Amino acid sequence: MAFPRIAALVGIAVALGCAGRGLWTDLGSVAEGRPTRGRLRNPAAIPTRAPGLVVPDKWRARGYRYGTDELVAAVRRAAAAVRRAHPGAVLGVADLSPPHGSAAPYHRSHQGGRDVDLLFYVVDARGRPRPPPADMVRFGGDGRPRDEGAGPLRFDDARNWALVEALLTDPSIRVQWIFVSRPLADRLLDHGRRIGRPAWIVALARAVLHQPRGSPPHDDHFHLRIYCPRSDRALGCEDAGPVWRHEKKRYKYAGPERYDPVAWRAAFVLARLP
Repeated sequence: MAFPRIAALVGIAVALGCAGRGLWTDLGSVAEGRPTRGRLRNPAAIPTRAPGLVVPDKWRARGYRYGTDELVAAVRRAAAAVRRAHPGAVLGVADLSPPHGSAAPYHRSHQGGRDVDLLFYVVDARGRPRPPPADMVRFGGDGRPRDEGAGPLRFDDARNWALVEALLTDPSIRVQWIFVSRPLADRLLDHGRRIGRPAWIVALARAVLHQPRGSPPHDDHFHLRIYCPRSDRALGCEDAGPVWRHEKKRYKYAGPERYDPVAWRAAFVLARLP
């Protein structure tokens, strides 16, 4: 009968998809290669406007709005979570990747759909939330702008910390890095401790908030990078840089694509990262 033949063909197609790079396993996105040498198949697009987020005109015109399904969904969830906790908060989303990944102007990385630049939440001199600025604004460790003409803006400790925490605790992604300048990272960690966040969350933030070497200090935006989705690793997605202990175990053993908070606590207590 026709149905068994169709089912058999589908099974063969799925098996072939699992066999190597460039072949589909399903209808979802596929990240291939490394962030600095990769490409992106069947990408998801971040909307230009959604609950709690907006893509400002400068980045909307570039068109680098594409990423893996996991990254795009996580950014949307994080923005919505910050908005629920801080009514009126709006996250400015800058560049993800070009439609098919690969190298493009403005970025050395962002090639495989696992990177996104996020503008800082800002407040005015009285602490009132302001919309995302039209361009990136550099901030010092005192929370004040370093750019002339930036006006009375301030780095918003509460909402920026809420964004970091929402990303780190999202069960569908595993954050490798959130690139940001060291003074701003220290400011965020101090805020997390001051408001009494669990020690394991602060320790995790301490591990992934990182000022990169050999590039600008990222004092004007967050650069989020996630690990390869497990489903993409068989198709050539490659993680570059350190792989924390919890990730090594997930490479070796099968398991659900979600965080286990107890495992997170244990991994970072044992690692004792400086």
